[in-house]
Amino acid sequence: MKYQLPTPVFEIEGYPERIFVERDSPLEIKKALALMARHFKLEFRYDHLQYDEFDEDETCVGVLLCERAMDLIEHEDHYPNYVIGGCCFRTAVSGDYVLDWIWLHPFARNRGKLKALWPQFRKRFGNFTLRHPVSPHMEAFLEKHG
Repeated sequence: MKYQLPTPVFEIEGYPERIFVERDSPLEIKKALALMARHFKLEFRYDHLQYDEFDEDETCVGVLLCERAMDLIEHEDHYPNYVIGGCCFRTAVSGDYVLDWIWLHPFARNRGKLKALWPQFRKRFGNFTLRHPVSPHMEAFLEKHG
């Protein structure tokens, strides 16, 4: 059996590590976040999908996690980026943000990607909390970088 988890590729100048996804984002970007939510749902065996491209929740700010697709570069001004994960922050009743879910492609895990992005999340979303349940891997990450 061949193991595959498809991930979108976008050409965005500058090789961003993250792309914020909001209500007015292009549908292509929203669909990429929805795909990450489907991977999350399947891996953790949830009954419902945490995000889809038609999500109208104004409190939702999604984030696509990206890395350079060096193997796809064709010329000097070509900027392919793999989407390697996604997450969604939602505003709680208190007004603070909650990290509703996060998923990283298995090949992108344990490579320091989340550690590098965590301070950027704190800067954008403040002292956010996490929606439970939290996986054992995320608990271990939070113990180190909480």
